[in-house]
Amino acid sequence: MTDYHQIILFAGGLLAGVINVVAGGAGFMTFPLLVATGLTEMEANACNFVALLPANIVGALVYRKELWQLHPGLVPRLTLAAVGGVVGSLLFVKLGAASFLSAIPWLLLFATLCFTFGPRLKKKLVTIPSFDPRKWLGVSLLLELSVFIYGGYFGLGMGIILMAIYAIFSPMNIHQANALRNTSIAIMTVIGVLVFSRSGLVRWEPALTMMAGAVIGGYCTAKIVRNLPGHIVRIAIIGWSFILTAYAFWHYW
Repeated sequence: MTDYHQIILFAGGLLAGVINVVAGGAGFMTFPLLVATGLTEMEANACNFVALLPANIVGALVYRKELWQLHPGLVPRLTLAAVGGVVGSLLFVKLGAASFLSAIPWLLLFATLCFTFGPRLKKKLVTIPSFDPRKWLGVSLLLELSVFIYGGYFGLGMGIILMAIYAIFSPMNIHQANALRNTSIAIMTVIGVLVFSRSGLVRWEPALTMMAGAVIGGYCTAKIVRNLPGHIVRIAIIGWSFILTAYAFWHYW
């Protein structure tokens, strides 16, 4: 890897740390950067897991107060993250990256629309006397498990999909949702890194170079975002989600 590649990957890591703390989806930017340095698609995906892990860990630590506010339902969700990470990572090692590429744009479009219009849908649902959000917990957990399996397998855009699920099926505010998203993705990613490293897919030099940038970008951004009004964070996530969706249709479909 040349000095030029190291600079590009470090700069990409900085931006990735910013993006992942706010909304997720940084993999769309870092994945092609890693491929451009000479990695195969499978190696680039494995290195993505390593490089972007610190941003989610930092986000989880900064949001720890909001995370503990979710304590009653926290353990089942984090358990699903671990299970999904194991299943998805093992599937990736056996099947490769191509299987999910064509589905990514549609997953992102669905997630973006759900996140954008989810609160309106929820407001209408709660006016129905027979509607009880607690009855939807099983549906929410099943959807979350599916996302974690996808995340362990490939994972591009999974943070936005999770935020959409939280917006519709939970009473969480935007900062609590971000806390849970960062923590659950961090757990899933740790498992993915272990599986991929044992399979020899991780190229450590480019992964660690990008990781260094992600640590700095993630820490600085999490401190700022945590103190922003919820509606500002929400608008930023929606804008970024539509950009990612448009890019995904252009690149993968």
